[in-house]
Amino acid sequence: MFKSVLAAAALILTGAASAQDTSASEAEAFVESNAQSVIETLQALQAGERDLDEVRAEFRDRIDRLADVERITNFVLGRYRRTASEEDLAAFSETFREYAISVYETELTNYAGQTLSVTGSVTRSPGDYVVRSEVTGGPDGRTYDVNWRVLESDGELQVLDAQVFGVWLAQTQREQILSIIGNNRGQVSAATEALNDRLENSGTQAADAPQGSGE
Repeated sequence: MFKSVLAAAALILTGAASAQDTSASEAEAFVESNAQSVIETLQALQAGERDLDEVRAEFRDRIDRLADVERITNFVLGRYRRTASEEDLAAFSETFREYAISVYETELTNYAGQTLSVTGSVTRSPGDYVVRSEVTGGPDGRTYDVNWRVLESDGELQVLDAQVFGVWLAQTQREQILSIIGNNRGQVSAATEALNDRLENSGTQAADAPQGSGE
């Protein structure tokens, strides 16, 4: 799903540009192809046009390709990653992965079936970019800005954070999780328990929600 053809085309079109510009073009092509695929998958999930479990599995696969969930997990734990036991880290990582994917699903559902266009990017440092995009036809038929923090590691591009409605998702999660751990004497297990509670509540709400007619 990485659309290597698009990346190659970007390299050809910008052959006279600097190495930094070429890498930024790759980051833009990566977001344009992969983020649009995620949004299109959510359209099927929202419309109930396909088997729910099948669509959710496809969405998870696309998020794994788009976002570096492992790095996001380490980012939100901050300094507590170094002091937590291996058992607590493993439990948190498993739970946070489920929670992070559910957050992306919830936030990006607003843009299901709409059109994403990359409008430019900012190079923060070599291999670190903020790709700007517009999603047309979102809530109320308006155009919305969605920004993507893209990092390159070992030649691979993945998203570290996404800014939706002006809020950076991973940064917000980091602040909340560090607060929970800090209020519980540095216990990472407290954050794991809190995330499990949120997942359980979100699952209950989804189960209680009225189902569409499928028309």
